[in-house]
Amino acid sequence: MYEIITLRDKVRVEPSKLEEDRKEATTEIIRKNYIGKIIEDKALLIGLIGIDSIEEGIIIPNDASIYYDTIFRMLAYLPTLHETVKGQVVEVSEIGAIVNIGPIDGLVHISQTMDDFVDFSKNALTGRRTKMTVKTGDTVIASIIAVSTKGIMKVGLTMRSPGLGKLGSKKKEAAKK
Repeated sequence: MYEIITLRDKVRVEPSKLEEDRKEATTEIIRKNYIGKIIEDKALLIGLIGIDSIEEGIIIPNDASIYYDTIFRMLAYLPTLHETVKGQVVEVSEIGAIVNIGPIDGLVHISQTMDDFVDFSKNALTGRRTKMTVKTGDTVIASIIAVSTKGIMKVGLTMRSPGLGKLGSKKKEAAKK
């Protein structure tokens, strides 16, 4: 799920940036310092929406930089348990499939790829009974079953529940019956 978050911080503008427009310099620093960061152990910041206000700067003794109290809005990604996501398989290995779900990649463990015993061969995961395959480039629907934000954001996915899995595979399965 995406959300717009309002943040407040004292943005440090170095002397080399003081000739630039205050808003442009502050925008560049916020993007550099915040995009890709995890805040409050739940949200990955992925873009700056806008700056709402920049207060007058203060100078701290023995530091030539100026600190601006700034209020700004960021776009954040907050993966939630049981959320259904659409993504593309970017890698397949004997462990499972890595699926890009937008701003991050999630792992579908081999045991969670389909409701069948799964074999790995020739860069594809194949169901023994169903003969369904999951390979790089496939578009899939998955559900988030685990989220970790310790250090970097990690997401665990499953495709075993009804309605989940490789797009188009349900039609092929129904045609076989």
